[in-house]
Amino acid sequence: MFARQLGATARLLIWLLVGLACVIADSRYHALEGLRSGFSLLLQPVRETLRVPADVATELGGFFTRHRLLQNERDALRIERASLLASVHAGREISRENTELRALLKLQARPGQQLVHAAMLYRGHDWFAQQLVLDRGARAKLRPGLPVVDASGLVGQLSLVYASSSEVTLVSSPNQLTPVFIERTGQRGLVAGSGRGALELKYMPGNADVRVNDRLLTSGIDRVYPAGIPVARVTRVTHSQSGPYLRVACAPLAGLDRSRAVLVLRADPPAVQTPLPPKDNKP
Repeated sequence: MFARQLGATARLLIWLLVGLACVIADSRYHALEGLRSGFSLLLQPVRETLRVPADVATELGGFFTRHRLLQNERDALRIERASLLASVHAGREISRENTELRALLKLQARPGQQLVHAAMLYRGHDWFAQQLVLDRGARAKLRPGLPVVDASGLVGQLSLVYASSSEVTLVSSPNQLTPVFIERTGQRGLVAGSGRGALELKYMPGNADVRVNDRLLTSGIDRVYPAGIPVARVTRVTHSQSGPYLRVACAPLAGLDRSRAVLVLRADPPAVQTPLPPKDNKP
């Protein structure tokens, strides 16, 4: 038993001496530098393998953080884009309205007429009724039958007038007939609405000189529309095989479906002449 303990103690002392010798040899002569380098190369894959879970966890955390930041930036950019688009559309609409108003301001009132500026509120109760509702009415001294124009031509005439609004029956309405003349030749005719935003020149003889792009103006013989207001432009001329009249399709010149600002032509009341007192014939 004692001999066994003595042998273990001797082996321990031998290993301690060997370890001390290695430490002295390495500290003075760097004898174990190559051995350490070899062990380092052998253990490098082990260290890399042990570091993979930590690197993956760090990368995943950074990915989700970047993803959240990118989502927030994307949402902010979408909101900014929507705001900019709304501003652009509003600017375009304001520019278009300003263009219409500048064109209307260039129109001059004829002698005996007054121009009443009005804006479209909405279309009629029936979308296909070819009617518009304006923001001016009896308070602006309007009455039924007055013509309504925009910067390009005849829009229609007032059909119903309320206190602060009025309804306009468009020139393209099926129950509207407008006396016109061809600007190029002076020949008179009658324009009727088709109810679909188009017009037709009625009762033109088969030998009449009507051409595509001829402009039609109000003749004024009905005493409703003043003479010379642009109404339509001829788009198609067809010779009828079953009748003596031409079929002449026209397009309205006024912006019936796009005008926002219009003018109502209000005639001044005729001046009342005061009768002169009878002359005194006394000598």
